[in-house]
Amino acid sequence: MRELHLPERTATVTTHTGPHDNLDLAYAAAGSLARRQGMAAQEFVEEVYLLGPRDTDRPDHWRTLVAWLIAPASGPSPIRP
Repeated sequence: MRELHLPERTATVTTHTGPHDNLDLAYAAAGSLARRQGMAAQEFVEEVYLLGPRDTDRPDHWRTLVAWLIAPASGPSPIRP
């Protein structure tokens, strides 16, 4: 475990477990949460590889944190997962 310092901002955050082949599901979950909360997802996304190919050759153990910046929605705007 390590401490992670990021600049202050608002984001939806989720952790994906497993191979990166279906990492898009984590993006969809983050975007969906933003929409349900009346927020709009911004262009900027951070991926933090908590445990990945450099750490283990077992993809089922990989953990990737996805943080998608959000802001209050100003009218209907699509979220692009």
